[in-house]
Amino acid sequence: STRGRMLGLDRESSIWLGIYFPVSWATQFGHGMVTTVVGPTQPYLARNTGVAIDTVNFVWTFGFFGFLIGSLITGFIYKKYITSARGKLAFLFINICLSGIFVIVLPLTSSFPVLVTARLVQHFTLGAFMTADAGLIVYLLGPEKSPPFTMLQHALIGAGFLVSTFLVRPFLPAEESIDKSVLCNNNSTMLKDDIQNATTTADSAILDGSADDDVEAWLSGSVPLIAWPFIISGAWCIVFSFGFLVLSCLPYPMPRYYSEQVETEEDKKSGKSSKLTTLFFTLVFFYYFVTCGIERIYQPMASTFGLCGPLDLSPSQAVATDSFYNGGFMCGRLASAVVASLLLPRTMIIISLINCILAAVLLCTVAGTSMYGLYIGTAWIGFFVSWQFGACFSWVAAKVNITGNLSSLFFVSCGFGSLATPPLAGYIFTSSLGAMSIMYLTLIFCILECILFLCMYLLARSLFQCEQVSTPPTEKFDCLLEKQ
Repeated sequence: STRGRMLGLDRESSIWLGIYFPVSWATQFGHGMVTTVVGPTQPYLARNTGVAIDTVNFVWTFGFFGFLIGSLITGFIYKKYITSARGKLAFLFINICLSGIFVIVLPLTSSFPVLVTARLVQHFTLGAFMTADAGLIVYLLGPEKSPPFTMLQHALIGAGFLVSTFLVRPFLPAEESIDKSVLCNNNSTMLKDDIQNATTTADSAILDGSADDDVEAWLSGSVPLIAWPFIISGAWCIVFSFGFLVLSCLPYPMPRYYSEQVETEEDKKSGKSSKLTTLFFTLVFFYYFVTCGIERIYQPMASTFGLCGPLDLSPSQAVATDSFYNGGFMCGRLASAVVASLLLPRTMIIISLINCILAAVLLCTVAGTSMYGLYIGTAWIGFFVSWQFGACFSWVAAKVNITGNLSSLFFVSCGFGSLATPPLAGYIFTSSLGAMSIMYLTLIFCILECILFLCMYLLARSLFQCEQVSTPPTEKFDCLLEKQ
């Protein structure tokens, strides 16, 4: 009987997967929340720590530097040294639980060095968790059965991105309780002076009476209002992390697609693949640097642009910009799981690149004058940029075996793009180029991405001749292995 079985596995292994996947999905949803909760609250974190907008963007740089290091270390130790089922699950529990704990620290400090240090540690544990959990899915199911579950994992991260923007809204201060000239100030020294003036001037037009009390309650107190979105998202990760601990104590066996012998052979194939060409993988590195850079231009700056940019939106309207971006991103991830079964990865990449350029052109044209144009362009680019990581990964994987150490290339290059672009976006946002400069930067990145993929495609045609053969995918893969 096949009753109670999953993916052709025996009953006990199916029970193990039936517990593991909901826990993994719940914690990855929390991953999305703890990552993005900083975006809508960023101007207020800047005020709370007494730094300017261009400076507070370094929370993303420090965060993704930690993510990068955590991912690299995990890629080295998780598969090779943590071999037992209990050890793997304990590793997941510890890291996502610590990530939830450290995210709660962020709004409770008025020290910027403490803020960026806590963000670095939080993302270090998050990078370790993400790398281990993503790799474990392939380890459990193999390369053929795992893709739908991997896409669903990324979709739930996107859902966490979106939900965090709604989670923040009830805790935002009222528009009349904010002096935007203080909140959006570009210079740290001026910012501190303006805060002092705004909070000590009795007849301030914006911060007076009960409005001043509202701001003080929002940024201070034993549990300031700004802290609650962080506490809720952190608590979510902490609570559901215990699911991994519970699963490790149950008597069901963890399924394993790869035996030790097969893993050794796969590692050897990966070593051969990495020798095909340095140039091709250098292009792949910069492609992922740019595509993740586009994501990180928007994730930290969407609300800031709405609040402090030419549209001068209210706090709730500014946070809606984040919601449209992350909503488009989540919907794009969900749609890509379906589209991937209908279109070739190359076709998905081309469609994504064209639409990202069109969306960036729209934003450059109307984002400074139309709130609805900003919302539409933001959702549009979020939807299609979400395709690029998975589609390019599949495109490269169809040409070269990347199941071994080579797979870290994608996460490392994405990590570098994620840590480099936020301070760049913050700098040009506060420079003489003005707030619209981040839209122009997005368009430049989209064009650069097209050039990089064109070079990758032309180089791949000469390096991987099997792609041009009209044969079934299994025969193409055999052909590639023979060429190696």
